[in-house]
Amino acid sequence: MNVLLLGLFGGLFLFGGSQVRRFESEAAKEIASKLSGPEKRVSVKVRPAGLSGALASATIQASRFETEGLPLFTEPDRSTRGVVHELRIRLSDFSLRGLRIEQLSATIPDCRFDYALAVRRHQIRLSRSGVGQGTVSLLAEDLERYVLRKFSEIKRVEIEISGGRLRVSGYGEFLIVSTNFDVDATLRAVEGTRFVLEDAKVRFDGREAEPLARDALLGTLNPIVDLDQDLELHGAILVDRIVLEEGRIVASGTTRIPIKP
Repeated sequence: MNVLLLGLFGGLFLFGGSQVRRFESEAAKEIASKLSGPEKRVSVKVRPAGLSGALASATIQASRFETEGLPLFTEPDRSTRGVVHELRIRLSDFSLRGLRIEQLSATIPDCRFDYALAVRRHQIRLSRSGVGQGTVSLLAEDLERYVLRKFSEIKRVEIEISGGRLRVSGYGEFLIVSTNFDVDATLRAVEGTRFVLEDAKVRFDGREAEPLARDALLGTLNPIVDLDQDLELHGAILVDRIVLEEGRIVASGTTRIPIKP
């Protein structure tokens, strides 16, 4: 998200307090220019912490946009003199590489940036990220559309989330068979990035699947979402808890701004 933060704080070092609102507006326009979608909305709020290169907080809010990858990275070779004590990211109703996400919220402390570059060129390059906490929520109907896009074998799918379990049912054309299927399972985050169906009960055309056939279907569907491979988050989120609510997946864990690849 260097793209999102490019120029985000530079004006604060040259303008007085009366210019902060104007600067926030310009920063929001810069962010919006890097996101797609006719109804995108972006706002930026900052709270300076004196004139020593420190910001008490910076909050980025955005909604109704589309993006093909994470636009935020750190560049460790740069100076760490500038400090953002608390970076807040609040995103809602957006699409990341074809997966609509209901909401993403992250609060990351102790981020650093190249202060000299900010003063000289009014640009911000993050040089270090702290480790914070974040939460992301997905709706069942959005996961349905994503599954159809991700798995070419799946021709029809319906996903229900209820009672702490996730049910994936539909019709698929697999390597050796074409069949209706039904999977009733829990969901677990493996290594913090891969959402995997577990404790699964599998049926084909209404009959309980044989172990080999069951494992073959689960091998096709797992991971149903891979945060790094599918969404290219580069370890920005490491999920340690998944809650299956009514019609919704809520995942939470540690967040950071990853190093630029």
